[in-house]
Amino acid sequence: MTTPEERADSVTAAYQHIRAVARKRGSRLPDAGRGTGGGRRSVPATPTNRRVGRPTGPDGRALGRPDRTESVGSVLGDEIRRRGWDRPMAGGWVKANWELLVGERIARHSQVQMLKDKQLFITCDSTAWATNLRLMQRNILQVISQKVGPDVVAELKIFGPSQPSWRKGPLHVKGRGPRDTYG
Repeated sequence: MTTPEERADSVTAAYQHIRAVARKRGSRLPDAGRGTGGGRRSVPATPTNRRVGRPTGPDGRALGRPDRTESVGSVLGDEIRRRGWDRPMAGGWVKANWELLVGERIARHSQVQMLKDKQLFITCDSTAWATNLRLMQRNILQVISQKVGPDVVAELKIFGPSQPSWRKGPLHVKGRGPRDTYG
């Protein structure tokens, strides 16, 4: 393994060799007085020493060029509006962020089923929660219109739990089913 002094000596030897070859050819000698920068010298552009290519900034992009790039969000937003997907996307946002809109406790007992013609269909896990949501309907609609927009949801359709199905097995006889409190 080489020590830092040996590496420095090999670098110095290589540098001296480059200078000697440049001297033999009559080329310009590398300048060692620039320190560790090692880059080109900054020479003002004149008609005799004009640089080839376009000037660039520190990040490598061309100078003086207007920024023509658009963000992905703006392109996607324009495409959604152009195709008329505003309302379906807003309905999907409401369904995905139901807990944010109504709170954790209510979201545990209710679920958004779908958005159809400005009507948001919600099912609850008990009739008591369905009744509470019906009483809170105006507040829920206000929160949705603030977050998503006024023309997305106009009405909430709130349902309690679904009734059990008495239809069992591959064969079934049509009829009213059991005479119970359902219906």
